[in-house]
Amino acid sequence: KKNIEANLSKESINFSDCKFFYTNLRLIFVLQDVITSVNHEKKLIKGPPLSKCFDEENKLTKTGSGFAKKHNISFDQLKKLEKDGVEYVFYEKPKFSQHTKDLLPSILENSLIGVEEQKKMKWGKANIFFIRPIRWMLLFFGDECIQTSILNIKTKNYTYGPRWLSKGKVIIKNQDQFFLFLKDSKIIFDQEQRKRLIEEKVIEIIKTENCEEIIEAELIDELSCMTESPYLYLGNFPKKYLDLPEKVLEYVIQDTQKHFLLRKDGNIINKFIGLSSIEINKELISGNETVINPRLDDAKFFITKDLSNNIFNKKEDLKKVIFHKKLGSVHDKIKRLAILAEHINKNHFMNNGKYFIDLIEICKLDLISNMVVEMPKLQGYIGSYYAQQQGFNEKISDGISQHYLPVNPEDQIPINIDAQIVSIADKLDTVVGIFLANEKPTGTRDPLGVRRSTNGLIRVLLEGKVYANIYDLIDISKELFSKNYKNLNPDLNEDCKNFFKEKLFFILKDDFKFNDSEIKSVLWYSNYIDPYTMFRKVSTIHAALKNGDFIALFSNAKRISNILKKSKLKISHEIDENLLRESSEKILYNEVNDIRNQLDSYLSTKDYEKYLNHLNILNKHITNFFDEVIVNADEEDIRLNRLSLLAKIENIYNQIGNISTLNT
Repeated sequence: KKNIEANLSKESINFSDCKFFYTNLRLIFVLQDVITSVNHEKKLIKGPPLSKCFDEENKLTKTGSGFAKKHNISFDQLKKLEKDGVEYVFYEKPKFSQHTKDLLPSILENSLIGVEEQKKMKWGKANIFFIRPIRWMLLFFGDECIQTSILNIKTKNYTYGPRWLSKGKVIIKNQDQFFLFLKDSKIIFDQEQRKRLIEEKVIEIIKTENCEEIIEAELIDELSCMTESPYLYLGNFPKKYLDLPEKVLEYVIQDTQKHFLLRKDGNIINKFIGLSSIEINKELISGNETVINPRLDDAKFFITKDLSNNIFNKKEDLKKVIFHKKLGSVHDKIKRLAILAEHINKNHFMNNGKYFIDLIEICKLDLISNMVVEMPKLQGYIGSYYAQQQGFNEKISDGISQHYLPVNPEDQIPINIDAQIVSIADKLDTVVGIFLANEKPTGTRDPLGVRRSTNGLIRVLLEGKVYANIYDLIDISKELFSKNYKNLNPDLNEDCKNFFKEKLFFILKDDFKFNDSEIKSVLWYSNYIDPYTMFRKVSTIHAALKNGDFIALFSNAKRISNILKKSKLKISHEIDENLLRESSEKILYNEVNDIRNQLDSYLSTKDYEKYLNHLNILNKHITNFFDEVIVNADEEDIRLNRLSLLAKIENIYNQIGNISTLNT
């Protein structure tokens, strides 16, 4: 739709609205109030310099003849005009009109070609790519059916209805008949109407069965794209399968078969709501019920086999599971995680972790289970379930699934500390490893979900209120890789650090709604990245900007910064008391020294609100200083001393962030 609107505007074709509808089988565009023709005014098209149009023998060059040929005229018909002291040839394109219907085919073709999709299909002999093969096209301008070719497909005056009705080609004479045909064929072409219909019918069945009204919006969206004529029905499966873990039932019935599961009293019951593209009958319901049973049988068999084999006794088998071709096996990853986690626990969790080493040893073992091999989406969950069945400590069994969190933006972070420690170590190892292997994310590729792991790690630190310098953790992780793998590029470590900084910027901006200048004042002027510390600092600045008590502070910061930027002297923070001449600069110097210990105390306890508030003590003394003292004194030593005093104050300001850069 955006492409069509942009291409229409490019051709100066006015319209009031562009409506876009889609089903799994057809795309429909409807333009309203389109002008019938486009009038193009006369215009001059600039060509090459006249000097480039003739050679030394004054013969016409290919440059000159080519420009004339491009516009289907002789060279003598071109105009010669001077521009910026250089004579050029120009083609004077005459005034002309084009009928809109003649422009529509190229507009539609360019719009379809311009659809941005990572994966496109090629079909037939023509070198044409689109998200799906195009089988037929129908193009109307008003009630006129336009016969043309788009993407090597000839437009026709017919369309097709649902295959199960088997009417074959249906001749369409005008737009009204087209939409009437869709209605008569029970095709709901409006995607929003299909969603509403599916949701209403699901709710109706749920109420009839006296079940809990739990609507899976994501599944409704998906189902609305799988049919253009939705019919819903109630199905059953044997009660014996209710013994399976809930997530297994969800995966088999909901994720794989795309059915809605029903619940009573918070528990899944042996009924589901299915979707069909044809009218419902007993054979259809029975057929879909039959499809589910073998899949549930497989799940039951795999779980029984895994539990009898006890995957937790097969740690050596992880040597056969490749983490990454350049980064070794999952068994190697486990060794790195143990070292990282020990450091993280000691330095950032005050040794509060108790079970993280035991958790690390088994957290990836479900990768060798039959269930995860057959149903990869259950990784973590099924390992947690197996650990519960084998009698592991609750923090360890829960930690197997929790250490993957958060996977999606709506996920919570791990609840227990041990899972948080392993989550940080696991995500850090993945991100740093992929960067060192020179496979960092691009616009179309994201090996092993690096963006997801980066965002997840930052969220664990932020929401877990964990103080940790990610740059230090990255360096430790890099060393662990460098000891065992020589084919990695250590220079890419800086790219990894910048990637974390960029992701933290967008999390603070999008999730916490801080503005750019607030975030940049902290992130852009720091040589480290500690997400929770930086969140606290940005929060402090954000609150202060809304508080009138800090107007003088921010004003002074800008004034001091501007003065220091203009100075060409090499400024230090060393101040000679003997060179302080005026009373106001002596008082300011003494006040700076007097508050320094308290400020340092606030920094050590990370009480940034009190730190910023305490800086207000200097405001009146800075004002008196600027009123009574000429900073750029004639004597260089006095000038340098006063600039050093201001530099010292600026350094104190910048402990929170470069507040001189804020948009106040």
